[in-house]
Order: sequence, then C-alpha cells, then structure tokens
Amino acid sequence: MLTQTCVYVLRAVTYITQHGGKNAVLARDIASRASVPHEYLQKLLTELVRNRVLSSARGIGGGFRLSKPPDELRLIDVIAPFDDVLGRLSSPFEDVSLLESPSAVVLERWDRVVDAYRSFLEETTLADLAVSTTGPGESGNEIVGDAENGRVG
Repeated sequence: MLTQTCVYVLRAVTYITQHGGKNAVLARDIASRASVPHEYLQKLLTELVRNRVLSSARGIGGGFRLSKPPDELRLIDVIAPFDDVLGRLSSPFEDVSLLESPSAVVLERWDRVVDAYRSFLEETTLADLAVSTTGPGESGNEIVGDAENGRVG
C-alpha cells in the first residue's frame, strides 16, 4: 500500500522518534540503522524539514529531530509530502457512466477498507510507532524493518 519512499520515510522518522529525544540524530546513523541509502535519505530528510515534520541543525550537536512532540505528528503528516495516498483511495467505480455499477455490497466493502486505512493514517502518531514490543533478549530500542516486503514495525 505504500511506496518504497514512504517505507524509507517511516523507518527514518521512527528511528528519530526512538533515538532522538531532545538530541539531534545524524543522517548517517539513520541510514545505517534504518537500512535506507544515505544519499536518498538526505533528500527525504530535507523534504521532511521543508514540510515541518523535522527540524535540522548543522555543526556540532547538529542533525535531525522532530519538529513537534511525537504524539502530534500523524503518519499522514509524514507520508503526505511523498505520496497522495489518500487521493488514491477513491473507488475505481466512481464517475464511470459506461459501466454498470458493482453491487452495493462491493461498494460498501470498498468504503470500509478505505475508511479503515484513512483512519489508521490519520489517527496513528509517531508516538505510537515509537512504542516497541520486545521479545526475549530484545532491547526494544531498535527499529525493525523488512526491506524485502516494506514492513516497518
């Protein structure tokens, strides 16, 4: 459902949320720990600064940090600069006069899926992402990402 760019962005901001606090996080650390190509990450972080999701500072103590508390930044705020994911959620059967409309049951199911996905993006915050569940022997302080199928969790 998300582009690879959005997966990278979510990994990066999750890492910043988990490890930044009041301290700035270096792009090279984010790239290394979140498995994001460094040069591409730099462009993504710059765009997040431009869209006021992150702030940045140069020099000693510089790096990237969240521009607001994590409970005030929603997933949609983070991915919207890179993908109009909500715009792509409209029904493929809207405004199609040449086709017979699918049954009301199909349209109702479609609407439920769209509503759930929209709610997830609009109601889930970076604070929610930063809470990690730990298993035996895990520290709980690491971002978990699966590059092959784009999962972050």
